[in-house]
Amino acid sequence: MAFRPGPPSSADSFDSDDEFPFPAPLPREPFSDISHTFSPHEFLASLRNRHQTLEDLRSELRTRSQDLERELVELVNRDYADFIGLGSSVKGGEQRVEDLKMGLLSFRREVEGVVAKLMKAREEVERELRAKEAIRKKKTLARNLLTVAQRIEELSTLLLLHDTRDAALSSGPPGLLEDGESLTSTRRLKKLVYCWVYLRDFLLPKIPASHPFIKAQEPRMETIRKTILIDLASAMKEARGEKNDKRCLEIMGLYADMDAEKEAVKVMKDGKR
Repeated sequence: MAFRPGPPSSADSFDSDDEFPFPAPLPREPFSDISHTFSPHEFLASLRNRHQTLEDLRSELRTRSQDLERELVELVNRDYADFIGLGSSVKGGEQRVEDLKMGLLSFRREVEGVVAKLMKAREEVERELRAKEAIRKKKTLARNLLTVAQRIEELSTLLLLHDTRDAALSSGPPGLLEDGESLTSTRRLKKLVYCWVYLRDFLLPKIPASHPFIKAQEPRMETIRKTILIDLASAMKEARGEKNDKRCLEIMGLYADMDAEKEAVKVMKDGKR
């Protein structure tokens, strides 16, 4: 069976989604107190324990604004019609009707002022939300870039790419690392392939391929890939020489994980010559 990577490391736990309870409706108090200057920073800070996505919060603010506008219009229209009808039914009530009309017009202007303030507050909150979303995306990108750099460094160290292999092997028995492990041991090859597949399939897709850092690391990543294939080829030749069919199958599975089946076939053909 082809080797497949296990669950992502703790470096990627930041991207996992947790299930949270449905948040309570937004309070009206921050928008209804006209004597207090609305502050989007204070409003967002008051929601720090609210488990809700930025898009859901933005949608709820739009809905709250529309509901308030509709309620205010209904209130003004209903009371205005009632007062006009009452004044018209009273003899000599024209002046009273006019007074009420002026009062209602004044009230309507106040309502329009509240609505305008609410609209401005909503725009400020949305602007702050967009800024926070941009910051979150930058932090996620930086974290992913750091993880990619760590994986490339780890692979380079495992493959002895910082120093020449001859220098790394000179201090121990021929073909062995300093810890006594063979360059072509199945355990070591599985670890190398795991790291490479995790880098290729889980980390790199999270970063734009055109990012300058990824472009700069492409030659280094290609060197890593070729070096792993060289070690796999050496291990395959050893397994065929030992007539170890089980190990040959394991190495073929590692070739499949590397998406290098053609290279495996070439090594097998070369071994028959």
